[in-house]
Amino acid sequence: MVDKRSSYTDLTMPDHLLRASPGTPSALQRVPNMDSKSLSVSRRCSEELKRDMSASENTASASLITSSLSAASSPTASVTPSARGRLREERKDTLSALAREYGGSKRNALLKWCQKKTEGYLNIDITNFSSSWNDGLAFCAVLHTYLPAHIPYLELSSQDKKRNFTLAFQAAESVGIKSSLDIGEMVHTERPDWQSVMTYVTAIYKYFET
Repeated sequence: MVDKRSSYTDLTMPDHLLRASPGTPSALQRVPNMDSKSLSVSRRCSEELKRDMSASENTASASLITSSLSAASSPTASVTPSARGRLREERKDTLSALAREYGGSKRNALLKWCQKKTEGYLNIDITNFSSSWNDGLAFCAVLHTYLPAHIPYLELSSQDKKRNFTLAFQAAESVGIKSSLDIGEMVHTERPDWQSVMTYVTAIYKYFET
């Protein structure tokens, strides 16, 4: 029998596969295979680079947010120099803010505050810091708005000056406000020293309102 299978020598390659244009690799040339280990390392480096970039962006965003929140929460972030000066002044002088609220002098502002606090109380008519306080009821009324358990205001009488002053001064001392007035002198005078009375009322205002 004759073997009709073609020998290798009978095989011919098409001319277009054998010829290649200059600079173009031949179709018969084998493309060198990349090392699988090199591919793995390259891929891993790329992933690490992406993670680093993402982490940097997150850190920058977090820093920006933190800075914004800190600036927003800071009590002096938007305070102008003149406002800061006013705040310092008010810390030193507790009546400055009151005068700005009510207008006029600090004395008149404190007087208006007393009138507002005692509005509706019986037998109270505060028009000054002298005779309006000579029976002790004005002190009792002001303190009653903060310490009602210490002062049974409805039981008080303008005729019992000593009791009124005693209750008022004891109520104030119970929270740490020391009396700068003498009960004996207050009981026996119709026109107490207005500056002394105002100083004591200022201490009450400062304790409860600032």
